[in-house]
Formats: sequence, C-alpha cells, structure tokens
Amino acid sequence: MEIAGDFRVASPVGRVYAFFLDPVAFTDCLSDPHQVRAVDADRFEGTVTTGVAFIRGTFRIRGSYTGRTPDRQIRIHLHGEGLGSGVDADLVLAFSESAGSTVLRWTGDVHLSGPIATIGERMVKGTVDQKAAGLFENARKKLEVG
Repeated sequence: MEIAGDFRVASPVGRVYAFFLDPVAFTDCLSDPHQVRAVDADRFEGTVTTGVAFIRGTFRIRGSYTGRTPDRQIRIHLHGEGLGSGVDADLVLAFSESAGSTVLRWTGDVHLSGPIATIGERMVKGTVDQKAAGLFENARKKLEVG
C-alpha cells in the first residue's frame, strides 16, 4: 500500500531535516500511546499501542535510517509486530526550501501481514493515511512553534 503527502512549514530546511533524524522527537508526534528510544545514530526501537478497526494492541517497533542526503532526503525502514500481525514500511522524506520555508514531501510503501492484513485494504488504507497525516501535521505544528 502506498502513502504520500506533503506540508510546508515556516522553518529552515536544516532544522526540519534534523528534527526527523531525532527518532524520539519525530515519534512524539504520534497520537497513539508510545515509547521510543534511540539505539544508536541509525536505529531506534520501542512500542506503540494502535489499531485498525476492531484489532487494537501494542506493537513492538524497530526503525532504521537507511539513507541520508543532508538537508535533502531521509530514508527510513520501520518494522512492527504485535497481535500476530506485522507491518513493514519504507518511507522517503524529501526536503526542499521555498520562499523562506521548508516543503516536506513523504512517500511510503507499507506491507501488512497477519490478521490486520485481512481486514480489507480500503479500511486499513484509510486508517494508515489518517495516522500518517496526523503524525506529519503534529510535526509541522511542533516545528512552527519551536
């Protein structure tokens, strides 16, 4: 399943880029209960309690920064497991400057397995899109305030 979106924030590109390289700051934008810690400069791990439709629970997550081009692009791989289900996502965050602000475009390829994958792609896609949009909107708000 593909996800994508973008936003403009009144903040320098270097600051926005650095924000998304801090897994604790970035994941604090999740609306679901979570705990995340950096393992090292390239990896992070934790838990997130979330759900789709009637399937709800805590997922163990591991993430890694798989590519970086300073102030231009970040690639992230996420893996989560819980309730007999799994999720793998490859995300690309692309940054550009425009009229004194930063434009962030994100794309993602998300693969689900287990019971969560059997719910139906339309229902799952809607939830995934909503959660991704919420995460990036919360990030935009944090970046504009601070």
